[in-house]
Amino acid sequence: MNLKTAYEPYFKMGAAISRWNLHTKAHTDLLLDQFNSFTCENDMKPMYYLDRDKNKENPDKYDITPALTFEHAIPYLEFAKENGIAMRGHTLVWHNQTPKWFFCQHYNEHFPLADRETILKRLESYIKGVLTFVQENYPGVIYAWDVVNEIVDEGDFRKSIWTKTVGNDFFIKAFEYARKYASKDVALFYNDYETALDWKRDFIIENVLKPLMEKNLVDGMGMQSHLLMDHPDLNDYRKAVESYGALGLQIHITELDMHNADPSEESMHSLAERYKEFFNIYLDARKSGKANITSVTFWNLLDENSWLSGFRRETSYPLVFHGK
Repeated sequence: MNLKTAYEPYFKMGAAISRWNLHTKAHTDLLLDQFNSFTCENDMKPMYYLDRDKNKENPDKYDITPALTFEHAIPYLEFAKENGIAMRGHTLVWHNQTPKWFFCQHYNEHFPLADRETILKRLESYIKGVLTFVQENYPGVIYAWDVVNEIVDEGDFRKSIWTKTVGNDFFIKAFEYARKYASKDVALFYNDYETALDWKRDFIIENVLKPLMEKNLVDGMGMQSHLLMDHPDLNDYRKAVESYGALGLQIHITELDMHNADPSEESMHSLAERYKEFFNIYLDARKSGKANITSVTFWNLLDENSWLSGFRRETSYPLVFHGK
């Protein structure tokens, strides 16, 4: 039995894929055989939508309506449409992988940062452009968007170029624009990492999710879930799942992997057992009604694709498939 069939009664099963995966038949065969959802690992992050050349060549024309390009996104959207597989959109707004020139006067890094009003107009135009393009050309393909990614750090809102130009409410404005232009059947998510830490869980709930819920702007919480073999504690993770679930939002496990540098048979068995414990949490929460988990996505398709080897500076074996 494949993964998508095993968990079909409970939630979608997905994987993040790269250009390499998309253009390697063995990889796309594996994806379609095992999963019924996927996420674009990098090519649908802000830097890949914003057309650098057009904006810089004619900054006055595009000052509040940034020029966009979809050349990076289209191959994934076409693949999803042709193969009838659902997509999670990742990610519209992030402090990372958004070019600095987007925030500057005349789209020039050597000029001062633009004012709040200008950045908000650019943000609305950008979100409108992305959502409109996808929904008009690929209706029904993307079932959820990570609207805003990783805005909490060190006990408070992360200090970023977004907070510097707009303020701490930039995430609320992003969700307002996403709700304004998204189709009614598309769910809007806040996404973050280390979401089982006590302080971060509580901060996200009180300062991110509840303000968004008061305005009916958010549909779900994305728990990235980049795990270690000894972190987080299972009880802390279960508590977090149930705490977010208690809000009545959908829960997506969005970037699941588990760093493990030991490829031995014994270690792989331990990895499988620890994954089993986390999936038991997902299933128990869903069956009991304590959390409406509707999607689980592994972050990458194969061990060989994992970002963790570079991030951890040692070869990682963090996933359930290897060597295709």
